[in-house]
This record gives sequence, C-alpha cells and structure tokens, in this order.
Amino acid sequence: MTDNKGVYASFSIEPVEQPFLTEQEGRPIFKDTEFVTIFIAGDKHTEVHRVATDHDKERFSESYKRFKEGAAAREQLVGTPLAQWPYLKVSQVKELEGINVYSVEQLASLSDTSKQKIGMGANELVAAAQAFLATAKDAGAASAFAAENERLKDDVQRLQAQIDEMGKRFDAMAKEQGGSGRRSAAA
Repeated sequence: MTDNKGVYASFSIEPVEQPFLTEQEGRPIFKDTEFVTIFIAGDKHTEVHRVATDHDKERFSESYKRFKEGAAAREQLVGTPLAQWPYLKVSQVKELEGINVYSVEQLASLSDTSKQKIGMGANELVAAAQAFLATAKDAGAASAFAAENERLKDDVQRLQAQIDEMGKRFDAMAKEQGGSGRRSAAA
C-alpha cells in the first residue's frame, strides 16, 4: 500500500462525450466516467484531475469506497445528460436528479407514475425531451447523409485526378509509339 500522507483524492462521475455516437445520433452523447482529483494538503497549486485508473482506486481505496457508496444510487448512463441539455434550468436538472432521472432519454420515457413525482409541467418536459430526441435523430440522419456526400465528392475528385493522370500517361505512350513507328517507317 502506498504512503498517502498529505496526499488526498476525491472521486467524481463526469460526462465524457462519445464522438462516434454523437456524430451517429446527431446530438451530444455522453458516457459517465469516473474521475479522480488528487491534491496535496496545503498546496493549492498542485492538483491532478484525470480519468480514474485501477491504481488510483487501490491507492485511495477508502475515498473510493465512500465515493461508490454515495454514487450507488446514480446509474452509469450513456446518453445526453440533463445538464448538457440547454432546455432545462439548473434547478430543474437538480430536481430531476433527485428522482433518479439523469438523461434526456430517461426523461423522454418517464411513466405516468413518475411524471406525478415531477408535478406540474411534467407532461411538457417529457414532450420536449421526446421532441429533442426525434429532432436530433432526424438531424443525425441529415448529418450522416451530408458526411457521406462529402466523402463521395472527395472520392470522385480523387478518381478524376487518377483518370487525368492515366490520360496523360496514355497520351505520352501514344506519342512514344507514334514517334518510334514513324522512325521505323522512314528507315
């Protein structure tokens, strides 16, 4: 076990954007990831904040254990975190997290019973979440088509350049053959 005297760690869960899924869906997709902040007591200038490794979890096992006990209620989600959705106010995000709703996808699929826990305006929030997801899906398809179109344009340009180069080579070969053929005929 490492001597951690004066060195402390704090663990947290932070959303990390998943670029491939974000591009595919046309909306920001995040995955909750465990991060560690390591700091030295009395030194406000030295702090490390990064994705937590197995070594960090072992080295600061007590802090990690307390973190996991506190974070057990929140599931590890993949989707669009409520905090990343500009439709909601910070207070609304906190209220929804209080009833274990952490993503737009979870909000969009709330049951009537769960909506009652939110109270007034729940139907509008759920409808807005569903509309956001539907719009993002359509935008994702349009974005994918646009990306494919650009890729195809690049392919066409590349192929055209190859055809032009082959044409030049063919012309050069034809001139060589034509020129050597005339010399043979003249001789």
